[in-house]
Amino acid sequence: MKTIISALHFRWQTITDCLDVAAVDLQLDGVEMSWHESFARPHCTLEDLALLPSLSKSRDMLLSAHVWDNIAEADGTQAENSLLRWLELCKKTGVRNLVAHGGTYANQAEGIARTRRVLERVLPAFERAQVVLNLENHYDYDYRGCRELFSRPWEFLEVLNLDSPSLKFCFDTGHANMTRNTAELLDTLAPWLNYVHLADNQGVDDDHAAYGRGTIDWSDVFRRLSTVRTNNFLCVEFPVYEDKDPFRACMTDIRLLWPGGGGATENPRQHGRRL
Repeated sequence: MKTIISALHFRWQTITDCLDVAAVDLQLDGVEMSWHESFARPHCTLEDLALLPSLSKSRDMLLSAHVWDNIAEADGTQAENSLLRWLELCKKTGVRNLVAHGGTYANQAEGIARTRRVLERVLPAFERAQVVLNLENHYDYDYRGCRELFSRPWEFLEVLNLDSPSLKFCFDTGHANMTRNTAELLDTLAPWLNYVHLADNQGVDDDHAAYGRGTIDWSDVFRRLSTVRTNNFLCVEFPVYEDKDPFRACMTDIRLLWPGGGGATENPRQHGRRL
């Protein structure tokens, strides 16, 4: 089990600082970068991306990236080309996992069909590059008129039946808590589970509350995850700032279930720095 953290949820100034905080201070295996076509903070800048290849190799860190494309709503060719550009960036930077939402669309069934058509066209290129595209569960389709796709298992099955080794499921604990279908998602989509976002909330809004500060039954979530026979990525997606107690509690619970997970207790990259 590999533990990483979203670059959107801790403080850093430069990309070098970002990787060092994750590896040394937080003692994690890697970082999930945020990539957006604006190339402006809080996402990675072009300067960050130019430095990432050498930095990640010298630090032996796992890198993934969250991209913010609206796959369903974009013109099919535009959506396809955007994902392929991100794929080229993956190859340059050593990223092996991309996380994406399906997007929004006024007609749910058509939105899923549009997403499927885009993925069908780009997945051969992802397979050749050995990069995995992880499709994340989002809010319920009717949540405040957002029309977000992919909150229910049947929606995922419509695209996962493409049967590609480069198309997997990213389980977001907070979104599932809002939709109240954690068990259903994990039971149905376990064969495709590859990536997990860890965040809490009160079951209403996407608060990204710290671990244990919401209504998620973490013992149940981790018990269910532990039954899935896969070497998942567990990505912290809650704030890790001055109050690090929730983060420490999360890592402790992870290590109890997955010995060796939750970051190494003695990490050769520490250089004497501690939480």
